[in-house]
Amino acid sequence: MVQLFDHRAASVVIEAGNWVRQGQTQETTLVDHQNPEFVAQPRWWVEESEVSRILAGAMKSGFLGFKDITSPTNQRTMIAAAIPCSAVTNHFPLILTTQSARLEMCLLANLNSFVLDYVARQKIGAVTLNFFIVEQLPLFPTDFYSQSCPWDKKQTLEKWISERVLKLTCTANDMRPLAEAADFKPQVHKWKPAERAELIAELDAAFFRLYEISREDVEYILNTFSGIRKEKETFAGVVSQEDAILGAYDRHLGS
Repeated sequence: MVQLFDHRAASVVIEAGNWVRQGQTQETTLVDHQNPEFVAQPRWWVEESEVSRILAGAMKSGFLGFKDITSPTNQRTMIAAAIPCSAVTNHFPLILTTQSARLEMCLLANLNSFVLDYVARQKIGAVTLNFFIVEQLPLFPTDFYSQSCPWDKKQTLEKWISERVLKLTCTANDMRPLAEAADFKPQVHKWKPAERAELIAELDAAFFRLYEISREDVEYILNTFSGIRKEKETFAGVVSQEDAILGAYDRHLGS
């Protein structure tokens, strides 16, 4: 049901005629993505009172988690997203922190970066991304984001990164609590495919820079991911995902 920076990637529909895997995904359309009232529908539901009981009053503005069923040969290995406060299955492990909403958005950007994904796929040997693997990943500590942004000295890394992640994440009414906690305005940002492509490319380029990866190595890392040169449709039919990231690296972040 989730993809990178998208808590409404698909609903679950029941194909009663199937012998196995009756629950099938139904991808969210562009029209639905642009409708802030649209809610992706799950197969199973849990009583809200039960969720509240388990959380013991520690209700948050939202949850941060990742998909644990994956593979090093998939198009992406680490796929993380922020979701509204709700019940989840054990295949979407939650990362619970005591940090501010904006710092959690920085963590989300770090998790979804190509450079971190490259490391993750060196460590996973089967199809499960367990917590003991995630704990080995070279994530930046929270105080790292308090420094000035190297390519924009007028703001901190926390501000530069979180503002982009919030635009990618707060695209529906059910994410308003997160937007409020992060003091993000307007609380619902319209889903625009071309803009999203540009924001994601900028974030990937930024983390390549922050990890001090040379341009030559950026090209190598990107070329280890299948299909990255073919996804021109995702990037408004203009450039491939690889070209968008390298363009952002050269244009804003390469100096």
